[in-house]
Amino acid sequence: MVVLANWNNEIRYEVSDGQFTTPTQVSDVRAAVRQAYESGQQVTVVGAMHSTTECTVGTGTVISMKNFARVLDVDTERMTATVEGGVTLHQLCGHLKKLGFQPPVVLEWGNFQIGAISGTHANDTSMKRSAQFSSYVLGVKLVTPSGEVKEISESQNAEYLPAIRSHNGMLGVVCEVTVRIFKTQPLHVSFQVGQIDAFMDNFAAKLQALKADNDQVFGMLFPNTGELVWQCRKFLDPAIPRPDSPTAWLDPIESKNISLFGGLFLPLVKAVTALRLSAEVAELVNAIVTSPLKIIRHSRYIIDPCDRGVIYAADEPDFDFYDWLFPEGKWCDMMRAFLQLTGQFRRQRDFILPLPTLVYFIKQDQESLLSRSRSANMMTIDPVYPNPKEPMWKEFRLAFNKLAVRHGGIPHINKTRAGAISHFAQTGDQESIRQFLAIRQQLDQKNLFLNDHFETMFARYL
Repeated sequence: MVVLANWNNEIRYEVSDGQFTTPTQVSDVRAAVRQAYESGQQVTVVGAMHSTTECTVGTGTVISMKNFARVLDVDTERMTATVEGGVTLHQLCGHLKKLGFQPPVVLEWGNFQIGAISGTHANDTSMKRSAQFSSYVLGVKLVTPSGEVKEISESQNAEYLPAIRSHNGMLGVVCEVTVRIFKTQPLHVSFQVGQIDAFMDNFAAKLQALKADNDQVFGMLFPNTGELVWQCRKFLDPAIPRPDSPTAWLDPIESKNISLFGGLFLPLVKAVTALRLSAEVAELVNAIVTSPLKIIRHSRYIIDPCDRGVIYAADEPDFDFYDWLFPEGKWCDMMRAFLQLTGQFRRQRDFILPLPTLVYFIKQDQESLLSRSRSANMMTIDPVYPNPKEPMWKEFRLAFNKLAVRHGGIPHINKTRAGAISHFAQTGDQESIRQFLAIRQQLDQKNLFLNDHFETMFARYL
């Protein structure tokens, strides 16, 4: 019996040895899928299982792509890389770095497998270009639910490409991916520290300034104090020499993923949370936790983007996200409602969010059918909690759901659970969802790759 668990160990399920397979070549994948097709068994494909939802939970045959781990080709003239589906982002970054290139989007979690993020909402933050990795996918080799091999690219079966960029494991097994790459540009990182009220009071001008001055901006909001930290990133011309930075010591820290969030705030907050202090006392401790902000506002450093895709240990990422996107024009109203909600839970239920709530930017992007930013530029409100098992955290998420839907929010398929599962189909672009499901049904007439999670998500259409 094989036990599979997601990244924060909140979702676990067992698979019998006979139903769990780790193929090494396309013929193995075809054989496993054909057997399932002939016997009418469900098929689930798993990657790094970073999700905090049951989207990777299945019955029947479970295929792990961990042995599909070869970088097949890098075309430096066409600026593309072709890899097997189980290649990790960390592996791709390391390979491209030696050649002077970088992936189109480099997320901090290097464990991500390219086959998985080729068709999900995996994203960084970006002010200038698409933040979603899948938007740069140029082609895939897919084993369809009937066990056939289908090449899908801009020149072959191109009508399927926008759906493939949203596959979420529902269209078959992605064995190979061709993705656009970029020449390496060093990333300059600096920080701005302020108050959320001041930002919202002059929202249009503040937002425009962030967009004008930066390629990427990643925000951390401390709901209990109102402090807002912007990590501002700008790509540099590698041909222009730069003097050594007085805070160059931060470069290797960021390279090792000992970042502000994962390496500084998270351990401190976990220690505080373990003490189970009252909200009032925890707020005082929280002020100590945020004290490094006085130092960090003056920090500047430069990093190779490829160094951000770091492998995390199996027991590291045990906190919980709850990621919703909102159109820029509705973000301030939602943020005010969110802050009111956190205040109510603090006063009435003695519950606080000790970790910063994450704010990042997703430009309007219509490259994939299920893109969360098909209709507008979007901003997140992504509360994070250090203990996924805390019952009050679940109650907070359910209350947050109601507010988010009311303010035009769209949940992350892989990161919003406990009440949000049915909201994606209600809030996403309806015509695009219908197009995706029509293609999905065309490829998977027996619904082998449609697990309970996605059946519930798309119930109104099925």
